[in-house]
Amino acid sequence: MTTQRIVGIRTPPWARYTHEIYRGVLGYMRDHQPWQIQTPIDSTNEIEPIRINRFWKGNGLIAFRLTTAEVRAFQSRGTAIVSISGESIPHGIPVIHPNYQESGQIVARFFMGLGLSEFAYWGDPSRYYSRERSKGFTLELEPAGFNCHQLGVEVSRLGRLQDRWRTLRRFMDPQLRQLPKPIGILAKDDIAAATLIQACQRLGYSVPDDVAVAGVNNDALFCYTTSPPLTAVRYPGESIGYQAAAILDRLMSGDDEVPSQIIVPVLGLAERESTDILHIADAMVAKAVRRIRREARSYPLQVNELVAASGLSRAAFKRRFVQALGTPPKAEIKRVRLDHLHDLLRTTDWPIKRIASQMGFESMEDLGRFIRRETGSTATMFRNRHRSPDPNC
Repeated sequence: MTTQRIVGIRTPPWARYTHEIYRGVLGYMRDHQPWQIQTPIDSTNEIEPIRINRFWKGNGLIAFRLTTAEVRAFQSRGTAIVSISGESIPHGIPVIHPNYQESGQIVARFFMGLGLSEFAYWGDPSRYYSRERSKGFTLELEPAGFNCHQLGVEVSRLGRLQDRWRTLRRFMDPQLRQLPKPIGILAKDDIAAATLIQACQRLGYSVPDDVAVAGVNNDALFCYTTSPPLTAVRYPGESIGYQAAAILDRLMSGDDEVPSQIIVPVLGLAERESTDILHIADAMVAKAVRRIRREARSYPLQVNELVAASGLSRAAFKRRFVQALGTPPKAEIKRVRLDHLHDLLRTTDWPIKRIASQMGFESMEDLGRFIRRETGSTATMFRNRHRSPDPNC
């Protein structure tokens, strides 16, 4: 009789967005291996507590962050390890994490689409994920001729944990005061974004009219307890969990030829009130853009319809639209529809036929031609790439 392997999963209690990782691991177990899972759980002491530290014993471990001492201790006992945080890259163990740069790129494109011309990034320069998100944000802005104000502080240097929020204010408030307004700020994560919103309110700035704020990870507790609710990049937890389990399974089976790093695409942007603005000076163009973003997700809106509502000639309408937004109206319609299509493919299990109907395509074939023309891919290929991890990666 084969002894069931013991696999530990450790995520920090403040990172509620990582809960989808468990769903991914369990999905892999249903498809491949029945393991005994151990993870720290707050059961009000009704269940014997599990502590996963450097003294823990098991066959394999999936952990959010690991110290050098922990890695050495686990490896000395033959425990296979997979990290799900880019901060563990220097430890020389397999690491699976979201595409940090992609998060920055998504928010940069979104902010530019709101008509903003001033941008900032609030980060922690000591953290790899923060530096990479800043890089993606900045590199997306630069080709459009925009600069990014770099803000932030090393959180680990803010002193005692219980006083950290007071110390952080002394760093954050002066930096916010110096920024031009209106401005779009991407924060390194949802905690920093929620803190920024509180600081704006303390300083008398309106969110989103003066300062539009976006975070990363889409942690529901932080996103919905801020006022206004926070726009955030979605964390691909299920995919990360599935792929981490696949790599761990190979390691526990003696396969040392596994990838050292796997970067998982993020799941797009969850838009909420913290970015609900449109800074376009031309009122006619602003009205057209609002209509595009309101209707184009579910209806193949035509430029002729926008022109007719504007009272201008087609040439005059296009000229003013490009001057205000930097892109022609047809391109903006395509962008909104393609973003929504990608979002549905990433975040739902709807059949392609249902998605085509929801978006106003005449048929699945019509949807297929659209995505192939715009991306060179198919709907199924896109969905498989972003939602169905390969256990043999």
